Amino acid sequence: MKYAMKFGLALAAVLAFTSACSMQPKRQQHADLQEITPKIQTEVVWSKRIGVGSEEHFTQLQPAVSDDVIYAADRHGLVVAMSVNDGSRLWERKLEEKPRLLERFPRSESARLVAGPVVAGNFLYLSSENGQVYKLNKTSGETEWVAELSGEVLSPVTVAADHVLLQQGNGFVVALRDSDGSLVWQFEEETPILALRSVSRPAFSQGGVLVGTGTGKLQVLLLEGGRLAWEQRISAPTGTSDLERMTDVDGTPLIVGSTVYVAAYNGETAALDLMSGEVQWKRDYSSAGSIQLIRNRLFMTDQQSHIIAFDRFSGIERWRNDSLFYRSLTPVTEHGGSLAAGDRFGYMHWFDVNTGELVGRLELDEGTPIRTAPVRAGQHIVVQTASGHIYLIEQREI
Repeated sequence: MKYAMKFGLALAAVLAFTSACSMQPKRQQHADLQEITPKIQTEVVWSKRIGVGSEEHFTQLQPAVSDDVIYAADRHGLVVAMSVNDGSRLWERKLEEKPRLLERFPRSESARLVAGPVVAGNFLYLSSENGQVYKLNKTSGETEWVAELSGEVLSPVTVAADHVLLQQGNGFVVALRDSDGSLVWQFEEETPILALRSVSRPAFSQGGVLVGTGTGKLQVLLLEGGRLAWEQRISAPTGTSDLERMTDVDGTPLIVGSTVYVAAYNGETAALDLMSGEVQWKRDYSSAGSIQLIRNRLFMTDQQSHIIAFDRFSGIERWRNDSLFYRSLTPVTEHGGSLAAGDRFGYMHWFDVNTGELVGRLELDEGTPIRTAPVRAGQHIVVQTASGHIYLIEQREI
């Protein structure tokens, strides 16, 4: 019952939070776009459409780029490999749909892909709300194996040391054998009554599997056996309502040397010692996303859609751009000398990496959300929208 309540209320919780300012008539619900003086020129090199995209569903479907090939998928199971040069299709696959056995006239159910593709070596990995993980040959699209799990697989997988690591919506962290998809171990973590409709993608380092939890903690599990090595609370619940007490750690832990960085929703951002979990510093930056290391500085998009740059050794803020508040900005990706991020209205934005100044803007699908960060493809970036459009974008100075 607790699991059902968690996901039944998750979308409503996010919408309620992001529109909370609308309850106060004197405050805007989200930032309107203001005129800027562009310092870079951006344009679409080509665009293609992949199926129906993710439609209104929240997903972590994001293109992957490898060897001048772009791999992308839609929610219903269409997987496509395209040339970076012109977007021409090299191959496409429709993953098998799951039959509805309890209906009088059975019909197929959508594959409900929710994350990926992830490229590792010569293979692609995709995750499904139906509890399936797919491993495909990246050259042909042929299926290597399909793993059937007991709960939704909401995060992209991580492939490391002959294991496929993932976190399910029911709180289980799972390790599969990469050779055949069989279960090696699983670790169960407590799940809160109310949480965001996403989970942390595991990270791997020095024999440890690092993963954030829906209860505001960072855990390290031993790859050998899945035992808990240590855990550290990043943020404790505060406030009186279930919404205010949400403290999900949903971003992928960022490992730099002997330090791991992670952020909590409604909470803080922390740097911890990788081996012991000892907190090195904490700062009042709240986010449900991942932290990026770019040019030896940390960057994040917080839950108010502020872009923040901060020092990785001290956590001290270097700059902040809050001009696009509540536009649901994606995490940033380096593109040339700028940082690129998309928003829920179909716009791409570019920020100066040193100052945070808005230096460029490009409208893609009007009114169609961009839910995942752009992906680098050489000197270009690749962007996927909720409608299934894939864009290759270039940038140059004016």
